[in-house]
Amino acid sequence: MLEKHGVEPEAKHYTCVVDMYCRVGRLDEAHKLAKSIHVETPAEGALLWGTLLSASRLHGRVDIAQEASRRLIESNQQVAGAYVTLSNAYASTGEWEIAHGLRSQMKQAGVVKDPGCSWVEIRDSTFVFHAGNLSFERGEDVLRLLRELEGRMKERGYAGGSLGLVFFEVEQEAKEEIVSLHSERLALAFALIVIPKGITIRVMKNLRMCKDCHEAFKAISGIVERDFIVRDVNRFHHFRDGSCSCGDFW
Repeated sequence: MLEKHGVEPEAKHYTCVVDMYCRVGRLDEAHKLAKSIHVETPAEGALLWGTLLSASRLHGRVDIAQEASRRLIESNQQVAGAYVTLSNAYASTGEWEIAHGLRSQMKQAGVVKDPGCSWVEIRDSTFVFHAGNLSFERGEDVLRLLRELEGRMKERGYAGGSLGLVFFEVEQEAKEEIVSLHSERLALAFALIVIPKGITIRVMKNLRMCKDCHEAFKAISGIVERDFIVRDVNRFHHFRDGSCSCGDFW
């Protein structure tokens, strides 16, 4: 960069390299590089360690997730997300007691996760949806459609209600119900009812899309043969024909 283009490498450039290492599963190299990077601002550190935290959760590297979470919490950056992601990383490896303990620590520290909400813009109106809340226009129709889609997804081998979230002492049927009422699913079902076929559905979400909803959106795009674009707090996801443009890495 310096010799050929006259560009001095900065933290944001090294963070991109960390991200590339993570995408091909080379977590140890990504971790080593991250520790060597000097960041000037908390925002730069949040981007760097947030990238590594997401990747370590995805690849089941709890050891790296621990350090990434600690650095984010100590710098007062993405604190709620750090607690939740680390908790989910432990849960994904079956260490439920530790995961539960982290949730308890989060409450004791007074850290509150922002409530999830999603919205769609139709003509000149914006429709906002909150997780588990069906008190909106055509709420019963939305619930009916979601149940129908869940049934069709299960026929294709989809096992809902168990990915990307931490549940404690909740029966499987209840887990599925909780996940099926996430705000992005409510927004999608509403849009499927209201927006004519042939028009791409666009959903915005204020938090990171959970893995279970991501899998559901892929499956639904194939079932209804429509394109969906979701903009969550991390990136754009373009769902089409049962797959997503992010390649399941976000």
